[in-house]
Amino acid sequence: MRDNPERLAWAVLLASFFTCIGLAIAVPLGTRRYILRASVPQDVTIEVQRGPLRVTLAGRGEPVAIDEERDEIPEHTIVATDATAGRLVMHTPEADGPVIATAQLYDNTEVVVSSARSPRFSASRLPNRIRLEVRAGRVRIGASNEADRPTVVEVQTPHGTAALVEGSYEVKVNGTATEVTVRDGQAAISNNTEDMLPLSPAERATVSDERVVGPLPAARDLIINSEFQAPLENGWITYTEQTDPEQPPGNVRITTDAGRTVAAFSRDGSNHAEVGIRQEINYDVRDFTWLELHLAVRIIDQNVAGFGGCGYLGSECPIIVRLDYKDIYGTDREWLHGFYIGTPAEDWPINWWAEEMQQGNWYTYDSGNLMEKLGEEPPDSIKSLTIYASGHSFNAMVTEVNLLAQE
Repeated sequence: MRDNPERLAWAVLLASFFTCIGLAIAVPLGTRRYILRASVPQDVTIEVQRGPLRVTLAGRGEPVAIDEERDEIPEHTIVATDATAGRLVMHTPEADGPVIATAQLYDNTEVVVSSARSPRFSASRLPNRIRLEVRAGRVRIGASNEADRPTVVEVQTPHGTAALVEGSYEVKVNGTATEVTVRDGQAAISNNTEDMLPLSPAERATVSDERVVGPLPAARDLIINSEFQAPLENGWITYTEQTDPEQPPGNVRITTDAGRTVAAFSRDGSNHAEVGIRQEINYDVRDFTWLELHLAVRIIDQNVAGFGGCGYLGSECPIIVRLDYKDIYGTDREWLHGFYIGTPAEDWPINWWAEEMQQGNWYTYDSGNLMEKLGEEPPDSIKSLTIYASGHSFNAMVTEVNLLAQE
């Protein structure tokens, strides 16, 4: 080559030419691939409903107890509950990004936030993707699409995997199997031997190492418009009453809060007022062995003559739910449960059916099996369900109102 400078020149020229061609192709393709596939972490928040929660932050090793909301939870964080409860909330990465997924953690539950990522650039067609590992316990998962970008939640358990799209789901993990229930949406369930089963709304499946069993019927929801996706007039009757006609009345309306569609109850006044929604059910439940009420509650503020609690009679809680039913002896009865924040006056009673919750946080309530709790006078038929706010000034919300019945 040294004896033939002309050949060396041609070699350098050709190498430069092909390098230039390669760069001209590789750089745009690499840039395009980066734009379409690059991702950034989502903003993950832990809400404490009944503390403390045990949280092991990624790379920290030892769990810490937290009693208040915490933002910017990194991937690979482990969240565990005992006789406590909390909620994971995933937002898109931009400032004040919308909520795209939530995971409600019940008692004795352990969840790992394996990853929560969204595309870096709007040109990408990839979905918002969340991966959760549910090691034990019970989790209720909600997924919401963001404008024209879908959200996919992948749930890994010791027995298999569930791929969830926009909708509402429940995952239960015990020592021998996983149960996945679809309230709304679509799910693809597979076990560790790659058996796969699609699930539609009101279906469930059990997953073990050996097989996937389903689709099975989910518990029947006796409530119409339970998450207020339609106007209140669809299934609900609104009412309001007050002792002082000169004071402003209470108000109930459908709005959104942190990605949820909710019924919001509000009033700013003095003296007693009540505003509520009621749904006539009139359903025979004699053949059912399981009846459970589920709802999510948030109390932003309340004031009864300058105090918290439920008033001097114990009946003015900012959210009360009442189930009217007829027992097997033909007697009309009611079952109540109330929620409040703050400290009542010293001589104000707190009824056994009312419980205190943390101000401003969403709280998920499950009644347990009412067929057993009402066992001395078991229900023959459910007449109606009423949700109302009672007091002087209040600002509270409810959603996910499910009355689940199973034979």
